[in-house]
Amino acid sequence: MSSTSVSILVPLAGPAPELPSTLETIERYLQATGFAFDIRVLDRRDGAGYGAMIRRGAADAGGSVVIVVDPELPYPVSAIGDAVALIESGAAEVVFGRHERCRDSIVLRSLLVPILPDPSLQLKAFSSDAARLLLAETKLRGSGFDLETAYLANKYGFRIERLTVRAATTRTAFGFWRGVASAISIRMTDRRNGYRAPRRCPVCFSHEVWNFDQIPGNVVRSCSRCKCRYLGRFEVDDDNRPVRRVLRGQHAQVEIGDETLHRGVAREKTSQRRLSALRRHLTSRARVLEIGVRDGSFGDAAAREFEYVGIDRAAPAARAARSRGLEVYCSTVPNFVNTGPAFDAIVLFHVFENMADPHDALARMKDLLKPGGVLLLSTFDTEGLVYLITERRWMTQNFRTHLILYSRSALIELLEHSGFEIISIGAELAYRDHRFLRHSVAMRWPAIAPLVRMLLKVLPDPLLLFSGSIRIVAKRRAGAPVNFRAIRSVEPTHAR
Repeated sequence: MSSTSVSILVPLAGPAPELPSTLETIERYLQATGFAFDIRVLDRRDGAGYGAMIRRGAADAGGSVVIVVDPELPYPVSAIGDAVALIESGAAEVVFGRHERCRDSIVLRSLLVPILPDPSLQLKAFSSDAARLLLAETKLRGSGFDLETAYLANKYGFRIERLTVRAATTRTAFGFWRGVASAISIRMTDRRNGYRAPRRCPVCFSHEVWNFDQIPGNVVRSCSRCKCRYLGRFEVDDDNRPVRRVLRGQHAQVEIGDETLHRGVAREKTSQRRLSALRRHLTSRARVLEIGVRDGSFGDAAAREFEYVGIDRAAPAARAARSRGLEVYCSTVPNFVNTGPAFDAIVLFHVFENMADPHDALARMKDLLKPGGVLLLSTFDTEGLVYLITERRWMTQNFRTHLILYSRSALIELLEHSGFEIISIGAELAYRDHRFLRHSVAMRWPAIAPLVRMLLKVLPDPLLLFSGSIRIVAKRRAGAPVNFRAIRSVEPTHAR
């Protein structure tokens, strides 16, 4: 017997002569799958209207997956199993059935959200948590209930998928004008704070957040106030997980003159450029902490002039840096214990985006710095032109390891409220070798790849480029920072 339990809801809005056959087909199918299941037929006794019936049925459902089906069952019964698979695999928390010939209304999508349910099908599936929150928050009773469910799923950050099915032609639940009227009603209800607020932005604590995009296994949320992008769910790393050993063949030795050698040269020249930016604000033999040492190229250059200490949460990176003779510890920012004097400078290069709580991280960095100490960080800028042009295409890549992507204005506000004074903000230029550039252009713009290869033959290798990142230099102020984090302690519990 499977551990999956399924609750089937069959709402009746009128006479349904096919209902006995539908119930028999569903029961026979679910018995064959081995799921624990219960089937409930909803009628006017459960509520006045389609939406009220679904709300009552979902409140009484006890399954880990809640599925709403049409009384006529105009699609193959295997669509139920497909919906359960999407929910149980974690690929989605909300599933909308969609006719293969369905075309969404551009007007409704612009008024509400990009992913809308098919008005000709009632097929929907929810995880138990999604059903409990979403359907309890709905207000509409009539045909606009499905649109309201899609709107709230986006508002609360649930991952939504469509399930395309072959279905017989059925009557649509709402037409264009009725859909527009429902969309306006939903927007007005939200404007009057008729729905519970979603989980607030981790940067500015605004509740004006929405699903911006969906990536495999997660959603990307966007804050309308601070223009930051962040993952809807942060994965918690388990530092006690067992070590996985993989046997790999030996790599072929690189011959002198091979183009892969330029990768190291590019990193070293970039590190020298970053070090020169830091050198302007420090005296000789200053104490410098690098968070996220990567390959150790910056630490190797900084250790010649300053008293260098590095930390990295990845044990292999810390070991590789220590093999270069650097003082590097395997630790996170909250767990790091400084046994020496306070640091004169802290540097982070594309590491701040990987921290789940930026306020606590900056508070800890402020404690590690001496008054007047310098914080230098580089990060993406979600307000920059380069990022805005490429973000949709490279959304999955951007969030492969990053949790939060910041805008320039959000970083300024965040640093100032955390006890720092902005010294300078500028573009972050980095060296890129020709091999990297050829690969990037071939992947993004294959049509111009031959032209780029010809141009690179006459350009220096590595090449100094702007990748859309910014560099911020800030100074620690004396005294306590503005207690911006205290806002969270007095906020009411959020929906999700």
